[in-house]
Amino acid sequence: MINSIWTGLVDIVFPRNCVLCRAWHPATARDPLCPACRASLAWNTPPFCVRCSRHLDTVSEESLCPSCRAHPPHFDEGWAITRYEGPAREILHKFKFQDKTSLRRTFTTLLNQFITRYDLRFPGDPWVIPVPLHGTRLRERGYNQAALLAAGVAEELSLTLREDILERARSTPRQSELGAKERWTNVKGAFRIKNPAAIAGRAVILVDDVLTTAATASEAAKTLKDAGASRVTLITLAIAPCGSCAITS
Repeated sequence: MINSIWTGLVDIVFPRNCVLCRAWHPATARDPLCPACRASLAWNTPPFCVRCSRHLDTVSEESLCPSCRAHPPHFDEGWAITRYEGPAREILHKFKFQDKTSLRRTFTTLLNQFITRYDLRFPGDPWVIPVPLHGTRLRERGYNQAALLAAGVAEELSLTLREDILERARSTPRQSELGAKERWTNVKGAFRIKNPAAIAGRAVILVDDVLTTAATASEAAKTLKDAGASRVTLITLAIAPCGSCAITS
């Protein structure tokens, strides 16, 4: 009660502006993006890659994007809400590196709209598990953006959030600093399961912020499935276009 009153007073004295255009709008008291900036986000749309949901400019017989054809990921299916371009890329950068953690509300809203639009179903009463950060990176950043997103997914779908299952076994160089092929090598063996008995036979929704080559999410999914997870579905806020994820020989 006191916190709610205090928050209301702060919003009156220091009204929140949109994190993108910096304009004030009544809606930004509840969502850090104003309606115009939210409308400018590029939705991920069909035709989807049947494995990762990346938009396909041309549809092949197997309906796979170039990345999933070249290096099939270990998760069973993936769903990305927006395309990693323009405003979506900018808000993810703010969310991940500039402490704009209130943007998780935007993600939850977009997730609900995406699930409704495509009538997504998640059978098996899955646990929601974020892709973890190594302790060193977590201390540097102060929070795990994937964990914040996973909390929104769990709340929206009324599912159990488990942050005590999957952990980083070792610190790795930032994926963004590596080429596509090097990213797969970089994360090999990067995860471990804290309690293998707990995950055996369990369906999982794995949550991360963005999918590019799928290397990190695939390695996390492999770790979960090697421990006995029955199915791993990936959910990300954004997905990079095929041109930025291709793996060349």
